[in-house]
Amino acid sequence: MTPLQDTVYVKLGGSFITIKDKPVTLRRESLDAVAEILRQVYGRVRLILGNGGGSFAHYAVRKYCGGRQVDCVVKCHQATRLLNRIITDHLVEAGIPVSSIQTSAVITVSQDGEFKVFSDPVYNFISAGLIPLLYGECIPWSNGYHVVSTEKVFELLAESIKPARIVLLTDVKGVYTCNPSRCSDPVLIKSINKNNISQVLEQLSKEKNDDATGGIYSKVKSMYELSERLGFRVIIASGFSKQDVVNAILHGDISEGTIIEP
Repeated sequence: MTPLQDTVYVKLGGSFITIKDKPVTLRRESLDAVAEILRQVYGRVRLILGNGGGSFAHYAVRKYCGGRQVDCVVKCHQATRLLNRIITDHLVEAGIPVSSIQTSAVITVSQDGEFKVFSDPVYNFISAGLIPLLYGECIPWSNGYHVVSTEKVFELLAESIKPARIVLLTDVKGVYTCNPSRCSDPVLIKSINKNNISQVLEQLSKEKNDDATGGIYSKVKSMYELSERLGFRVIIASGFSKQDVVNAILHGDISEGTIIEP
């Protein structure tokens, strides 16, 4: 498949669109901010959106995934689709041409445990001027299930639809030396590259178990590896800094945030 130029992946992080320590609690003001951002960038780049699970999916995984596999997958799907539907409906009502794509319909797991990606639907959506919205999900296979983060979804899709850049929206300004909600002296890390990635991951290692998909440690590690392999920037920024996000999407620059690059 021929990659489209000027395609930007944007993640609506779970901590940005939900209140993560309050089960099944949405931030409506975040969805309004996303709608305003998308109005400014739609038509100027091709967009692929993904939303995190936040207090919907991570709550379901922790509550139901210690018992029967079937219960885990069903409750995980129920939670992830509910949040994705709420976001989709909100953006459509705001005039944004967003349409949902079920992640487990385009990403599956083979008998030997390898991911298989059917990216044609996503490619067709963006070619038609639509904005597809995927999401992190529990993907079943013959030996169990995989809890797949939105970053993993992006990683798998990027092999066939290479983005110009990836923008991850959170509730804080970027990646910090320690969790800004729990430590007294967090310092924003403005640049992550080959010179400091090992040090950054060591600093973030204590955050590994923050959520069902590995917290900020896993996000930074996977996004750096993807950036290094495919050669583009990943920008992590506050979704509330709307003009910064617009600049990140359109130009790959930001005044305050974290830039991950090879």
